[in-house]
Amino acid sequence: MRVRHPVVRGHPLHAMVSDLPAAFILAALAATIAERARPSPQRRHTSTACTALALGSAVVAGSIGWWDWVTIPNEHPAKAPATRHGLINTAGVGVGAIALLLPRRRLELLVGLSAAVLVAAWIGGDLVYRIGWRVRPAEELELIDQGTPRDEARAIVDKHERDDLLFP
Repeated sequence: MRVRHPVVRGHPLHAMVSDLPAAFILAALAATIAERARPSPQRRHTSTACTALALGSAVVAGSIGWWDWVTIPNEHPAKAPATRHGLINTAGVGVGAIALLLPRRRLELLVGLSAAVLVAAWIGGDLVYRIGWRVRPAEELELIDQGTPRDEARAIVDKHERDDLLFP
C-alpha cells in the first residue's frame, strides 16, 4: 500500500498545524511565569491547561510531521534535516509531558522546550525556504535541474498531486 502525502488541496497539513504548539508553548510559559510570580489556584489551572494544550497540539503536529517524513524519498536533501527536526520535536513532546506531570519543574522545562522549539523551527524553515520541501515550484525546478523539460516537469508534479496527495 502506498502512503499518501499529507497535503490537502496543495496545502501541507503539517504546516497548517505546526504553529499551534509553538503558540501554546509560549502561552504555557507565560502562564507558568505568572503562576510563579503570584501563585493562586486559578493561575496554576491556567498553567496546567496551557501546558496540556501545548502537549496535545504538539502530538497532533508531530504525528502529521512523521507522516510527512515517511513520504520523503531517502535520497532527497530534505531527509536528514527533516529527521533532526522530527527528533528534536519528538523529544520536546516528552519534555512537554514531563512539564505537565511535574508542575514544580514546569517553568524550567518550558524554558528548555521553548529553546528546543526555536531550533526545530529554524530547521523546519530551512526545509521549506532553503530546500523547498512541500513547495511546488521547487519540486518543478528540481526536476528541471535533473534535465526534465519544463512542461514535462509541470506534468509530473501535476500527476503527483493528483495521484499521491491525501486530497488533491
